[in-house]
Formats: sequence, C-alpha cells, structure tokens
Amino acid sequence: MRERKYNILELREYRTNWADVHVDLLDDEQKDIYIKRKQAVDMYIDDIPLNRIMNLTNIARQKVPVLVGKCIKINPQTGRQFGYAGLLPYKQLKDSMDIPIKNSQSKSRGAFSQLLLKHPILSEFISDTYFKNSKTILEKNITIGNLYYKFLEKCRDVGIQDYEYPFNTSDRARRSFYKYIKNLELSNANNSMRRADKNVRQKFYSTGIGRSMRPVPLAPFSVVQLDGHKIDMLYTVDVINKHGELVRMPAMRMWLIAVIDVSTRTILGYSLTTNENYNQTDVLRAIRNAIIPKTPIEFSLAGLKYPDNYGFPSLAIPAIAWAMPNTIMLDNAKSHLAQNVIDKLCSQLYCSMNFGSVATPETRGIVERVFKTLEENGYHRTVSTTGSNINDVRRNNAEKDSVTYQITYNDIAQLTEYFIALYNNSPHSSLDNQTPLECMQRRIIEAGMQPCIADSAMKRKVYELTNITEIKTIRGSIKNGKRPYITYKGTEYRNDILSQSMGLIGQKLIIDINPDDISTIRGFFEDGTELGILTAVGEWGRRSHSLKTREEAMKLANYNKQKNNPFYAPLTELENELNERAANERRARTKAARIRAEQGKELNGTISDIPKNIVSMPDSPYLTNSYTTISEEDAIRKKRENYTSEEMEAIMNAGSLEEAYRQGLI
Repeated sequence: MRERKYNILELREYRTNWADVHVDLLDDEQKDIYIKRKQAVDMYIDDIPLNRIMNLTNIARQKVPVLVGKCIKINPQTGRQFGYAGLLPYKQLKDSMDIPIKNSQSKSRGAFSQLLLKHPILSEFISDTYFKNSKTILEKNITIGNLYYKFLEKCRDVGIQDYEYPFNTSDRARRSFYKYIKNLELSNANNSMRRADKNVRQKFYSTGIGRSMRPVPLAPFSVVQLDGHKIDMLYTVDVINKHGELVRMPAMRMWLIAVIDVSTRTILGYSLTTNENYNQTDVLRAIRNAIIPKTPIEFSLAGLKYPDNYGFPSLAIPAIAWAMPNTIMLDNAKSHLAQNVIDKLCSQLYCSMNFGSVATPETRGIVERVFKTLEENGYHRTVSTTGSNINDVRRNNAEKDSVTYQITYNDIAQLTEYFIALYNNSPHSSLDNQTPLECMQRRIIEAGMQPCIADSAMKRKVYELTNITEIKTIRGSIKNGKRPYITYKGTEYRNDILSQSMGLIGQKLIIDINPDDISTIRGFFEDGTELGILTAVGEWGRRSHSLKTREEAMKLANYNKQKNNPFYAPLTELENELNERAANERRARTKAARIRAEQGKELNGTISDIPKNIVSMPDSPYLTNSYTTISEEDAIRKKRENYTSEEMEAIMNAGSLEEAYRQGLI
C-alpha cells in the first residue's frame, strides 16, 4: 500500500458501519457534489492513487484526505462517526454539541452563552451541582429553582457586578438558565440518569439499545411466562369485635400467579393465595393448574358465565388436554429460585427454565401486560378496587365499600375466573386481531404445531407437583420405651405399622408432604416400598392445616418460649392470638380466615372457643350473616370427643383441675 495520511485497513472497517445518505432528498446541485465526494472517499479507501481520483472526480488531491477526515469525525449528538453524512454540501461538523440559549430579552440573544464562555467556572459549577459530579456537593438531586439561586450567588463570587448580565435583565436570566438546564440533560443522558429513580435507570440502560437476540416462539406451549401480581381489590373476612359481635372487616390483598403462553398470549392457568407473599407451593400450583385439564366452576355471582368455549385452552381445544410447556420464563424472585421448584420443573417435568437478567421485567413483558389488562378491564372497575397507585381516585372508600357490599374471597376468585375466560376470548392486535384461543387453535389444528402431551406416568407427577419430598430418620428407643416415630416441623408422626416395628429404628424414611395439609404425610422406604399414611401426634393430627400455618404456629411457640410436647400444640394458641388481634390488624384477620378455611369451618356458632356473649348483628340490606351460640356443656362435650384416652390421662396428670375443665376433660 502507498503511504497515506490514514490507515487504509482501519478506514475499511469504519466504512462498514457508515450509514447511506438518501440522495433523492437533495437537489440536483447538492446531489452531484455529494456523489463525487463519496466516489472520491471510496476510491481513497480502496487504495486508488490520488492523481487518478482527481482525474475521475475533479476533486483536488489535497482535498481528498480532508473529506475522509470529515467522514471519521465523531458526531457529538450520537457518539458515532459522521460517515457519508459528513460529505453533504454546506454541512457544518461541530466538535461539541451546542446548547442553544436565548435570553429573555430579544436584544440580548446569546448573552447567556457569552457569559459561560467568559466564565467557564460557571458552566462547570452548574454541571457538577446538577449532576452531583463532585464529592464537595452535598445536596442530592437539587431542584432547578434552588440551583438557579446558587448560580446567582456564584455569579457574584466570580465578580459579576449588578450592572452586568445577568443582573441587568428583568428576570435575571431565569428563563435562559432553565432552557440551559433542559438542554444540558439532553446532551448528558447518562449523567441525567443519576437523578432518576431506580425503575427509570433500569429501563434506560436495558432497553432501546443493541439488538434483541431472543427468538420469537411460534408454537404454542414452546415458551410460557410465569409471574405473580397482587390484585388491586379488597375483600373481607369474619371477625369478632371487642363487643362480641360478628362483623366483616377488610383483609389483605391476595396474589394472582398466572402462566401465559408467549406465542398465543393465552392464559393457561393460574393460582390464588392470601399469603403475604406467594411461595414456591403457589408457583408449582399455578403450573399444575396450567397442565391439568380445566374443570369449570359454578358462578354464584349474578351476570357471570363462561363464554361458549369456556375460555380455557383444555376446554376450548380438547386435543391439547395435558399439554406440557417446554420453556418457562420467570424472574429472580425467591419463590421462583427455590431449589424444590427447579428440581420439580427440570428433573420431573423436563422443562427448561429461563430466569432472565436481574431487574429487567421487559424480558417478561407479556405477562406484565396481561396483569395490566386484567386490572384495567376487570378489577379496577369493581367497587372495592384500590386503584393502580395511592393517588388513584378509584381507591377512595375501598375499605368501606368492601365491607358495605360484603366482598369475599370467593367473589374475587369467581371474578378472576371470569376475567381470564374473557381475556382468552378477546382479540389482540399483536395476533392480527385474533383471540388467543383462536390463534392457538389455528396453529395447533391447522399448522400442526402439536405440543407434547403428558403420558400416564407424567400425569401422576403433575398431580403431585406441589408435594415436598424429604428424607427422615426413624427415631425411637427400646431402652426408654419410646415407640418408633419420625419428626417433621417439630411434630412426631407415626402409624400403627411404624409404632409396632421397633426394628425400623435408625432406618431412613422418605416422606411425601402435601403442603396444603400436613396433618398426615405418606412414608416410603428407600427401596420404594410404601409404609402408609403417617399421622401427626396430638392436635396437629386432628385438625387439617397447611405447612404455612404450622410454621407460623411454631414461630409463635418459640417466641413465647413454650414447650411443644405431644399433648400440646400451638395451633390453638395461634388461632387465639390471631383472633385477639383480628379486630385491629388486617394481616392477623387474613391469617385467621386462612386457617379456618384449611379446617373447613366458618366463624359461626360451631366454634366452641367463642365467648357466650356473641350476639347477632342487626338486619341490614347488605348484612345477611348471623351468629348463633351453643351451650357451654355442648362445647365441653365436643372438646372431650377430640381426645384419645391416653391424651386425657396425660393432661389430667400434668395439670390442675381448672386446666382439665378448660380442656373439656371433666
């Protein structure tokens, strides 16, 4: 290669990124000049001699390197080379981005820019203070108004007199200053993000740049998204107030966990939970509900009914009953990252999992958009909605209205079922105005994109998807006369076979736990032989309760430093504690209602622990529930029926006569 001012190899690499110019937008004179300049630059990069370039383009040989320099010059607005745009006739290429400023007085246009040129320390002060570039600046995210007054003080510090600009104008350059700050933000986007909140920064740095490498799925069930959303709607539960009256009070908002098919935007399944936050069991339950064929519910609310195709894939398209997803996209929530969830989905269902980048909800934008649609077109239109934010006027009197109209958990459950059925039958612009179910049916039936269908072995795994498996050691002691047992969550479990098999002490037992009811568990030996159903000892085995309830009850017992023995369980203590706090705490009344639902009972006269002074609420057009009482003798008799003879004897030997009477033994 000939000796050139620029490296030819580097220029050839630069040229691959230069954008073309739309020459049809130029007039004939400008077009002719541009074409010749572009031809000269390309010939220079292709290592054509300068004399030949001059003969073919009529451009002086000494001017060709100048044109090349314009092409490789950096555009301060984009941060990239001007490229062929630098060859446009009459185009001025600036080294820095000018900030146009107009003074409030037309006779003094450009005075603010001249002020900053004369006193560079002022522009440095404005930038450092506004973006907090210096450690000496203590104020965070200073407002423009406060910065303006600091700017005037700085002007006096540098020696500007009252008869000089900006003090000699009517508004002392206020409008010019504000315009300067606005343009300063536009020219320093990265620094401006320092003043933005977390969500704005995350969106700015993770969207709108680069090229998305995620493939767009076409086949149904190839990629699904899962996420949880707290429903913007209140419901009420029964509570006994300090006057002994049965009233309804607002509970905590519940969670909706939904599974969405990415290719067709169809909601495959969902689960609801009243917990403070959804856990791994709720996640697995949502996936299980998305796979198991849907069973329609009976709507008790007036005006609610299914569409003709029932609004769910397994009912509208029977051929895809028990369809299995291939890839599941989740975020990095703790319940999603639980090892039990990963093991169940990957090892048992053979699904791949995509957690995506941290704090980038845009990667799961479809499920986020579904939640927004359900809220705007559904929950936000109800009487007890809390709106989308604290400033939403739709949340006014939400708690009062939820009580007045007696909104219950069952009401929200039915509304959710109804809204999802309607959503799956609503046209989507992204699907060429097809409904999600129409799109899914067309791709499966007509295009032959048949998903994987679960076989009999896989169906059993799906049914037991929410179950938890652990390995326990069988304990016991012949010397102390302690029959064999296992311990789970602080409670002993056994059955007749285990109790009579002292030779099993020390062996390993695999237990299968249903987190919705851990009063009983299933036991298996290491060779796969089933031991049978093991029942919890004492009160834990007589009353159905979830794993969540057990953990909260044990937490209360540990907090109170109470001893947990086979004849005392803190479940009753937990219920009493929650009932006492229910009238004042929404969280406590929500937990109490969940425990009652687990045991299949309601807060009515069948509960013996309620005081005798309970009275019925007066008749009201909105209050239809009433409360009845039973005698103290009947309550004691019911308690006595729940104890075994060994438990009755142990409690009577350990306690006083008053305690035995309170427990219903005498």
